[in-house]
Amino acid sequence: MSAVDPPHTCEAELVARLRAGDEAAAYEFFDRYAARIRRFIASSLGAAAADADDVLQETFIALADALPFFRGDSSLFTFACAIAHRKVLSLIRTNARRARLMRAAPITEQTTVRDTGTNREFNRALAELRPDYREVLVLKYVEEIGVSEIARILRIGEHAVESRLARARKALRKSMKE
Repeated sequence: MSAVDPPHTCEAELVARLRAGDEAAAYEFFDRYAARIRRFIASSLGAAAADADDVLQETFIALADALPFFRGDSSLFTFACAIAHRKVLSLIRTNARRARLMRAAPITEQTTVRDTGTNREFNRALAELRPDYREVLVLKYVEEIGVSEIARILRIGEHAVESRLARARKALRKSMKE
């Protein structure tokens, strides 16, 4: 650690500093969590991952607005992921509306190239999953978040998370075989 880098503060202190409008706390929060939140967003978006930076920015703006409502029942990261989840769903709904409009008036025919590598095949299969399946898999296996925290992020019950994880794994296996 250099003399320039301040030590990481505990989360409760970071939240207090954020609520007080401390700019250094905002930078610390960003440095601590932005990469993980962006990875969650990009994985949740799948094929639309190019929009991840925009969704990340919207998430941080919404987080600043929602901070007074943060009760501390979960970690600040979980709170931020819940906001990101809602932003992702909003973008998916918007893109679905656009896709319906595009199908009504198609401009060009799109073709896809099938990847042959195992990692590419896995990424393709993951990208083709339903967004809610992809999202729960990323939270569990990429972000390594427990079922109870995933339930808080997605605002569903723990049993629903476990069921969704089982269905998502099954859908991923099926997609990998195809």
